[in-house]
Amino acid sequence: MAQRIETESRKLLSRLQGVMADSAAGQERLDRITHLIADSMGTEVCSIYLLRDQDTLELCATQGLAPEAVHVTRMRLGEGLVGRVARSAQPINTANAPAERGFRYMPETGEERYSSFLGVPIQRLGERLGVLVVQSLDAREFSDDAVYGLEVVAMVLAEMTELGAFIGEGAALAERHKQQVLFRGACAQEGAAMGHVWL
Repeated sequence: MAQRIETESRKLLSRLQGVMADSAAGQERLDRITHLIADSMGTEVCSIYLLRDQDTLELCATQGLAPEAVHVTRMRLGEGLVGRVARSAQPINTANAPAERGFRYMPETGEERYSSFLGVPIQRLGERLGVLVVQSLDAREFSDDAVYGLEVVAMVLAEMTELGAFIGEGAALAERHKQQVLFRGACAQEGAAMGHVWL
């Protein structure tokens, strides 16, 4: 069984590579990736949530949820299962999402019919960038191999996000490192200081 899953993961990564080599615009590329992941993993839903600012996640692409919820559904870090994944940087894998602690139903998405939930963080070098989610109608807990495969895909998505592969309209698809950032400092010794900031 593990060998078959590994083969499926390799197929998924190969298909993902094909989508990335395409010259599609950021939103179209995200849409194709969610469709590809849902198809490869045999789930009804795949969604990509990206950070629009330091505290807010935005649904940027989905296969299976209501398309009108894209760029409308937002949640704070720690809010709902998706927000918990983003805050803790740990996967959540459950066969009964509505019964899970912290579950938050977003009516505009139409997700009430989906029981299973697997969410993994999209992060790079400890920096949180978003959450990758798959959901299915049947109540099943995803295997360790499926979790690992989705984590590998999330790692690829993190690199692609960092490289600007998903640039488009809206704050969550804005170019990274050109967004405003606020650094809070603390006074260790009164006086004046001069230095350089390296990003």
